[in-house]
Amino acid sequence: MLTFLGFLLVAFAIAMTFVYPYLRKTNGEIDVNGNRQPPHSPLLTMWDFKMRAGVFAFGLVLLLLSESVIFAKEGHQYYILSPSGARSTIMTPGIKFVVPFSKIQEWEKFIDIKCVALDKKGNYKQDVTGIEGIIPNGINVRFIDKVDANVYASVRFEMPNDDASFIKLVETYRQPSNLINNTLLPTISEQLKNVTFMYSAEDYVSGSATDYRMTIEDALKNGGFVVKKVEVRDTIYNETGIDSLVKKKRSIKEINKFIRNEKIFVNGIPKRIPHEINVNKIITAQVIIDDVDLNKAFEDKLKQQRDISAEKIIEIQKVETARAAQQRIVAEGERDKAAERVKQEKLQVNTLIAIETRVKEEESNRQLAEIAVKTAELEARALLIKEKAEADANRLKVNAGLTPQEKAQIEKETRIGVAHELSNMQVPTNMIINGNNANGNSTESLLQIKLLKDITNK
Repeated sequence: MLTFLGFLLVAFAIAMTFVYPYLRKTNGEIDVNGNRQPPHSPLLTMWDFKMRAGVFAFGLVLLLLSESVIFAKEGHQYYILSPSGARSTIMTPGIKFVVPFSKIQEWEKFIDIKCVALDKKGNYKQDVTGIEGIIPNGINVRFIDKVDANVYASVRFEMPNDDASFIKLVETYRQPSNLINNTLLPTISEQLKNVTFMYSAEDYVSGSATDYRMTIEDALKNGGFVVKKVEVRDTIYNETGIDSLVKKKRSIKEINKFIRNEKIFVNGIPKRIPHEINVNKIITAQVIIDDVDLNKAFEDKLKQQRDISAEKIIEIQKVETARAAQQRIVAEGERDKAAERVKQEKLQVNTLIAIETRVKEEESNRQLAEIAVKTAELEARALLIKEKAEADANRLKVNAGLTPQEKAQIEKETRIGVAHELSNMQVPTNMIINGNNANGNSTESLLQIKLLKDITNK
């Protein structure tokens, strides 16, 4: 607006400069001397030289002001080329002053690239407002196991933050559309295809999806990977049937061979190849893998494998259930056998204890009987020794000159005393003879007992 107004005032002042002499000539009066006097028209008076100069200066100021001041918007970066050929940039928002009549080129600070699906009519299935780069129906990639897929990715790029890199980028591509179509879209497609060839579709659906997405983001941010080709063998087994489940035997169905790319590491760090995004110091701000649409034939194969796996799991569960029931029955039988064994062992222990008790009782009785016999034998021997001593004493007395009457009296008293002592002695009525006693004489013991009984009965 200021540019237009300033240009209008300057043009008007210049036009009045050329028109003013003509107006004076046509409206001036001739004095008495024959000279034309300045017109007395108020309009001509107003547009004298000073007024024209003022309008021209004011218009020029407005024009210069409009060309010197710009308002930098948030989320934009500006490339400035001055009339002298100097280059500069504006990276921050706000009111900025530049050299008048400089060439100013505005760039978005962020560039969004998005893969969008199309419907049957060829229209986008979602809103694409504000998206600078659109990839219809995603990027077609191929896994190492020959499975095709369409990858739907959303990537946001940020322009370089330093002046030199941004100036070089603008001068190289001139327009954002050239950068998007000639660099960003081809680089994204290339990196997705390279990374995808490092994985198999089976690995992706089996748990490597997160690693796959992280690898894509790493490749776009830090550069492509230097890879080597490695031969991979994928062995497929036949595992259907009860026999294979119970006996756990597998037969090889087929062996697939294919080549895949693996990263090359140097001191534990992947070796990389810089791509155009890194070379131009464009920052990959965000990478999102919205979806990976696998080939329909592979999807059908996955469904079939899922159904087979479900049946296999059911059969395995049945086998495990039957095996558990069998083990339970065996365990219960072992438990009952153990209980019966414990019961019988208790009975045997009770019987053995009773027998051992009786044996110990008999042994105690035998020992008591032996002690009683020995005691009686000792007492009898003591009594015989005593009687023998008294008899010897009496015999000595007789030999010393006892009268027959005294001898008879002594013998009588002796017999009465012996009889009295024998009548008070307890003689065992039962006797247990140990046959293992090598020192004892059973015949002698019986004779001694009979002798004692005969003496007692007298």
